[in-house]
Amino acid sequence: MDDKKKDIEYELADIITQKPHEIKVGRKLFRLYPVTLAKQFLLKRIMDGLSMNDAILKKNPYMEALRLAETNGKVCCHILAIHATPNTKKDLHNSKAITERRNVFSKMSIEDVATLLIYVLTSDKTDRMIHELGLDKEQKRLAEVMEIKRKNGKNNISFGGLTIFGSFIGQLKELGYSDDEIIYEKGFTFLRLMIADKITSVYLTDEELQNVSTEAGGTMLDANDPASFDKLKGLALRGVKFNE
Repeated sequence: MDDKKKDIEYELADIITQKPHEIKVGRKLFRLYPVTLAKQFLLKRIMDGLSMNDAILKKNPYMEALRLAETNGKVCCHILAIHATPNTKKDLHNSKAITERRNVFSKMSIEDVATLLIYVLTSDKTDRMIHELGLDKEQKRLAEVMEIKRKNGKNNISFGGLTIFGSFIGQLKELGYSDDEIIYEKGFTFLRLMIADKITSVYLTDEELQNVSTEAGGTMLDANDPASFDKLKGLALRGVKFNE
C-alpha cells in the first residue's frame, strides 16, 4: 500500500475513533476535538464577524492567520477555546470554562496563535475523504438510478428535506443516533461520512434496470465478453475501497 493510501487509512481511523489533537500551552495540556454540528453553528457566528479573507487564506494561510491573530487576537483565542472544548452538551454550554481556556490561549505568542488557527481552519477534510473513499462516485450512481425511478414513477411524490432537520438530522435519527450524539457529541465529519456511505437499496423493474448504465450497477453487460464478469464481480463485491 502506498503512502497516500496509508495516510487516508490513518485519517479515517482518527475520524472513526474521534481522536483529538493534543497540544501543550505552557504546562497545560489541551485537546482540540473534532468539530460537532453544535460547534459548527457556534463557530460560524464568530467567524462571520472575523472579516477573514478566504482568498488569501487559501493562497497563503499563515499570512492570513497571522493577520487575524494580530488584529483579532481575542476572537482567535475564543475560536481555539471552542475547539478545545470537550464534545458534550454540558461542556459546550459551560461559558466559564471556555473563557478560562481562551485566557490561557491569549498568553501564547501571535505566531503560535496563528499556527493553531491554521490547524483548526483547515482541519475539515470531509469533502476530500468522500472523494478519496469513492463515496462521491457512489452518490452519482444512486442519483442516476433515482433519476430513472423518477421518470418512471409518475405517482411518487417526495416532501420535506428542505432544512437541516430533514436532510441531515432526520436521516441520522433514523440510523439510531440520539439528539445529543448528532448535535453535541459526534464529529461533523463522522456523521457526514455515515450518511454518505449509508446503504440504500432501490427496487427497479426489469425495464428500469435495462436503462441503468454498467457504472451505476445496471445490467448493460455483454455476455460474450469475459471481462463483463469481472465488472459484475467488482460491482457485487464492494467493500471499503479507495477512489482510483
